Amino acid sequence: MKKKTCLALCLVLLLLASACGGGNATAAPSGGGTPASSAPAEPDSGFQDYAEELVTGSGQIDSAVYQNPNAKLIRRAELYIQTEQFDQSVEALNKLVGDCGGYFENASLYGGGRRDAYASRSGEYVVRVPSDKYSQFFSGAGNLGYVTNSTESSEDVGEQYYDIEARLKTQRTKQERLLALLEKAETMEDIIALESALSEVEYQIESYSSDLNRYDGLINFATFRIYLSEVGQVTQEVGNTASLGAQMLAGLQSSFRGLVQGGQDFLVWVSYNLFLFLFLAAGVAAAAVVGIREHKRKKNDKKEG
Repeated sequence: MKKKTCLALCLVLLLLASACGGGNATAAPSGGGTPASSAPAEPDSGFQDYAEELVTGSGQIDSAVYQNPNAKLIRRAELYIQTEQFDQSVEALNKLVGDCGGYFENASLYGGGRRDAYASRSGEYVVRVPSDKYSQFFSGAGNLGYVTNSTESSEDVGEQYYDIEARLKTQRTKQERLLALLEKAETMEDIIALESALSEVEYQIESYSSDLNRYDGLINFATFRIYLSEVGQVTQEVGNTASLGAQMLAGLQSSFRGLVQGGQDFLVWVSYNLFLFLFLAAGVAAAAVVGIREHKRKKNDKKEG
């Protein structure tokens, strides 16, 4: 009995060593690449039949898991939006997120503080919404203001997902087999070895489960990045495909806006540099008065002479 238990124990340790080598090749969900394919090394021929039963019961990973017609898509989008009514746009964004059953993963607001109360504000928001609400949210976000730029992307991670899922299934089968062997172990040496093997398998199960959970979170909830900017006036550029009249009109409007903005900027500069402006004006006035007096004195001297 002891000899048979030791023999089985050696086989278990050999299989676990090969599984650990293959498990480390799996890519984490945050990466964009495809994980390297790695199959457990074949055990010695003398233990082939028992090894196949120990690993999966048949020695094969069910290929049907890779042929699942349902794609595992991670969807992302970015929108750059200008608005003349920042507060209303933020309020509308909050309502849109709630209506779609989503949540804010991150939100940052710049400007509008006590020291820059009148500065233009901007916000950066990372929003997660259920995947089936993707189109609804994308369409609604376009109504928050004037969308200057938007990008969309999707990534099918089905291959990585099903690979991890299959490896997780294998590890759970190993766990069951090891627990069965542990119940039959008779020596303390065998018990310690089996418990060590179980610890390694449980670590692999936890790692694969964590990877699948991260994938599920990215697949089930689409990610939106919203960049919201407050502007005095929304800029709508006229493209080269517009008519000549439309382009000329846009140019005149742009020139007029530039003139008005330049005048406003000058008045703001004067207000910030009022004392310097007054000092310079007083200096110029004093120089003019001195020049006029000097001119009159010279003129009088010529008359007297």
